Amino acid sequence: MTVDSTERTMAESVYQQVRRRILEGRIKPGTRISIRTLAQSAGVSTMPTREALKRLQFEGLVAFDRRAVTVTALDADEIRQLFAIRLTLELLATEWALIRLDDDGIAAMRAVLDEMGDPGIAPDIWRELNRKFHQTLYGYAESRYLIELIHNIWDRIQPYMAIYATAPDNLDDARRDHEHMYRLMVDRKLDELLDATRHHIETTAEAIVGALGAPDGTDIEATTNYEELSVDSFHRMIESGETTSAELTSWYLTRIGDIDSAGNPDGLRLNSVVTVNPAALRDAARLDERYARTGKLAGPLHGVPVLVKDQGETRGIPTSFGSEVFADYVPDVDAAVVRRLREAGAVILGKTAMCDFAAGWFSFSSRTGHTKNPYDTDRETGGSSAGTAAAVTANLCLVGIGEDTGGSIRLPASFTNLFGLRVTTGLIPRTGFSPLLHFQDTPGPMARTVTDLAAVLDVVAGYDPTDPYTGIAASNPDIGNYAAALGDVNADALRTFRIGVLSDAFGAGPDQEMTNAVVRSAIDRLGRLGTEVIEGLRLGNLESWIEETSLYTRCSKKDIDEFLAQRPGAPAGSVDEIVAAGRFHPLTDLFGDLVSGPDDPDDDPAYLRGRLRQEEWRRTLVSMMAQARVDFLVYPTVQVPAPTRAELEAKRWTALDFPTNTVIASQTSLPALSIPAGFTDSGLPVGLEVLGRPLSELALLRFARAWELAATPRRPAALTS
Repeated sequence: MTVDSTERTMAESVYQQVRRRILEGRIKPGTRISIRTLAQSAGVSTMPTREALKRLQFEGLVAFDRRAVTVTALDADEIRQLFAIRLTLELLATEWALIRLDDDGIAAMRAVLDEMGDPGIAPDIWRELNRKFHQTLYGYAESRYLIELIHNIWDRIQPYMAIYATAPDNLDDARRDHEHMYRLMVDRKLDELLDATRHHIETTAEAIVGALGAPDGTDIEATTNYEELSVDSFHRMIESGETTSAELTSWYLTRIGDIDSAGNPDGLRLNSVVTVNPAALRDAARLDERYARTGKLAGPLHGVPVLVKDQGETRGIPTSFGSEVFADYVPDVDAAVVRRLREAGAVILGKTAMCDFAAGWFSFSSRTGHTKNPYDTDRETGGSSAGTAAAVTANLCLVGIGEDTGGSIRLPASFTNLFGLRVTTGLIPRTGFSPLLHFQDTPGPMARTVTDLAAVLDVVAGYDPTDPYTGIAASNPDIGNYAAALGDVNADALRTFRIGVLSDAFGAGPDQEMTNAVVRSAIDRLGRLGTEVIEGLRLGNLESWIEETSLYTRCSKKDIDEFLAQRPGAPAGSVDEIVAAGRFHPLTDLFGDLVSGPDDPDDDPAYLRGRLRQEEWRRTLVSMMAQARVDFLVYPTVQVPAPTRAELEAKRWTALDFPTNTVIASQTSLPALSIPAGFTDSGLPVGLEVLGRPLSELALLRFARAWELAATPRRPAALTS
């Protein structure tokens, strides 16, 4: 295929997309759109876009200049002229058609009228049925030329019929008119039918003229607000023709530039997105083209723009692992999770910020600096999946992928009012994610809703031959179908659960009391909603359990070094090399501590003791749940609210003494879900962690969904809304 023919094909695609959006009223008459924005939303260059606009201008639907296009807006006199032409043509078509109309045609129109009579019908569906009703009749006129002329007129007035159909009173009047015309057709009363047709068309014209206001002149980006969008609602919008993946992708990219980019002095400069995928719009446009051709979604995440923590390798997109050393490292192969996302139809929108090699609880990174918390930009977002957390809560993507070794999904989810899931180690493949501790590492989803969390988990979970740990994912019949399992959940489902409150996971101190108050309030509410709450469960010696099972400084260096050794083109080959060069953020203190670890952990007796102690802790927790006959243990995800940047710079805490409870699940390889519990008096989000037995993800999601429906805990960040 030559370049010219390729551009003609692309121009045809743009022409069809834009024409459809104008005729369906999704781009309002009078809207002015930059050609660059229009090209981006279609996922093509400006050249084929201009060719498409020439055709639309010839048809009278748009006018365009060097930089922008304006959708044609008709005044009242022009509307009346078009409807007068329509009336003349349709009266002639009615006269020719009625004498040939048979019982099949009568039955077909009756079926259409019955569908139009649905009081809850969507305006766009009503308009399609309205056109189908008249087409059925006029088809009996047996005049191709007359039908072509009628279709041309209909196309010119379709944007205004979209305005007409949004008013319930107009639809009620139209239903009565159509029923009256139908009875006259059945009775073959031509003169009365012509009068009824004239009345209907003239009153429709006047209703539209009355509804016309001054053109708002807004750009395409302002016509739809996608904040707090879910996967299900997005797919419904695609299927109804309200939007496309390219439009949503373009919206997110614009929003990233507006409020996240460090290069925009007028924005919040959240600094959550490290790299934008240069092919994102093109990938989205391909999915749109496929959907237009087949009418079917490409997969469960069709067209969904996803941001991935920069810990996971992405083919053709720089992957830095949070390190300035790897700023220009571009992998040749996707991580297993990224590959599964693409296969499910997702659009990889870009990569998100993290601390150096995920070695910490905070966002400080030699690659990106600090990521701001959207609820309070002086506060920490939490790490190491800081960028994903900030981006998802600020509506810079639809869903996000984080990674959790010691709590790096749940801790930032707690600080940003999100649902963040750490799965049983091995349920999701880790291949292609830089490790911190191979026996604790797991990628996972972060989302604004539980249903989105489940939709992503369905895609990324399961056995993968490249990761032996995922053998566990083939061992239980409850694995998979997570989204479907939420279909019958309602708020009353909370009555079916029994939870145990792990009392020694509540900290003491002024900051801890702020968190405790929010979590206690949430637990009290669960009790009022019917959940059976068992108070007073104590593990005993929690600090000792944590310290004796913490193995980062004993094993992480070897895990990272082995990962880098498998990448001969990488710009550095070891932790020692990076630390010796001083090329890590000084506040990512754990990374600097890793150099003291043994070259081979198996030579360190303390390593073996720690691994055995982890197994013992897991058995202790599972036994505690069994003895108390509870489904889950609950406690604050983190014992304190999000700290300020100044507190962290003053080194109030280090990575190894920060009071996070997320290590309970991480250092026992148990699944845990951080759910939004509420807000402190100063407006900081607080998370409630729910700890389950091995492979209890389905039950965790059902519990969280019931809480979500009962409590509506999600509150968008005002700074980014």
